Amino acid sequence: MHLLKNYHLKQAIFFAVILCTILVWEFPAIHADTYTDGRIVVKHEELKVKKNGRYIQFGHPYELPGDVIANALSYIYFEEKGLLKKKGTLRVFQDDEIRKLVPILIQAFSVATPSQVITISSYSERMLLTDQQNYCILFIFDRSLNIAFSRVHMLQTYNDAMSEKKRYTTTKENPARINHSRFWKLVPAAGQRLEPSHENWLVIDLSDEIYQRPVVQRVGTVDEKIKVGTSDLDARLKKLEDKMTDSGETKTQKSSVPSDEIRGESKIKSKLAILREMVDEEIISAEDYDYKKAKLLREAMIDMSIKEQLQEIKDLKAEGLITESDYTEKKKDLLDQF
Repeated sequence: MHLLKNYHLKQAIFFAVILCTILVWEFPAIHADTYTDGRIVVKHEELKVKKNGRYIQFGHPYELPGDVIANALSYIYFEEKGLLKKKGTLRVFQDDEIRKLVPILIQAFSVATPSQVITISSYSERMLLTDQQNYCILFIFDRSLNIAFSRVHMLQTYNDAMSEKKRYTTTKENPARINHSRFWKLVPAAGQRLEPSHENWLVIDLSDEIYQRPVVQRVGTVDEKIKVGTSDLDARLKKLEDKMTDSGETKTQKSSVPSDEIRGESKIKSKLAILREMVDEEIISAEDYDYKKAKLLREAMIDMSIKEQLQEIKDLKAEGLITESDYTEKKKDLLDQF
C-alpha cells in the first residue's frame, strides 16, 4: 500500500512538470511592470479613470498590431498656445520614439490587466542642450485607444530630466484628471476625437482605415532625408567643404586674411547657412534645422578652444543662425567648463 501511494505521488508530480512545460512552451509572453529603451519608460499602473462620471474597466489584455499602434502614434498632433507659439500643428511623437515604443507597447498591452493603464514617459532630443518630454497614459475602452497627456514637448535640461525620472518612479500621475494645458492642446486627426471637456485626451478609433495601412517610412530628420536620398544636403556640403579646402591660390589668400574673417567662413556657419536656406525653400522643416543645429553645436566644435567656441557662437548669433537663447545656453555651458 505504501509503495502504491509513492507511485501515484511520483506520477502526479511527473504530469505536473509536463503540464508546466507545455504552458511555458505555448505561452512564452514575459510579464513585466516596467519596460525601458534608453530614456523611454513604459509602465503598468493601477489607475482609476472616469468616463461619463463613472469609473471604468479597461479592455485589457489587448493584442495590438504593430502597424496599428505605429500609425496611431504617428498621427497624434498638437498645437502650441501663447504669444510665442509655433504656427501650425506639430507631431507629438518623433520617429525615433515611435520605433522604440511600438514593440514595448505591443508587449505591455498583451499582459495588462483590466485595472491597469499603460504609461509612457519619453524624451527625444530636439533642442540645444535640452530634451523635450512627453508623458501620457494609454488604455483600451470600447474597442478604442484612449491616450491622455499631462506633458507634451516639455523642455527639460538633462538635470531636470534625471530629477523628473526619480520623481516618476515614486509617484503616480494621472493625466485623465486634468483637461487642458496652458501651453498646448491636442488636434484630432482622422479617426480621432477629443474626450468631452478635454483638450489633452484623444479617443482613437483603431478600426479606421488610416490605422490599418502598412506603416509608411516617415522621413523626419535631416539625417533620415539624407539616408533615403530625398535631400541634396550631403552633396552641397561636400562641394562647400571642397571649396574651403582648395589648394593653391585659395589657401594663399586665406593665409593673409584676418583670423576673424577665416572664422566667419567656418564649416559650422556654412552648414547652418545652407540649412537655413533649405528651411526657407521648404526642403526641410524648422524642426530639422533645430535638430542639426544642436548636433553641430555639440560635436563640430570639439577641437576648438573655449575662447574660439565663444567667438564662434557670437558670430552665429550675429548672423541669425542661432537664437539668443541658443547663444546664452551654449555660452553658459562653455563658461562652466573653465
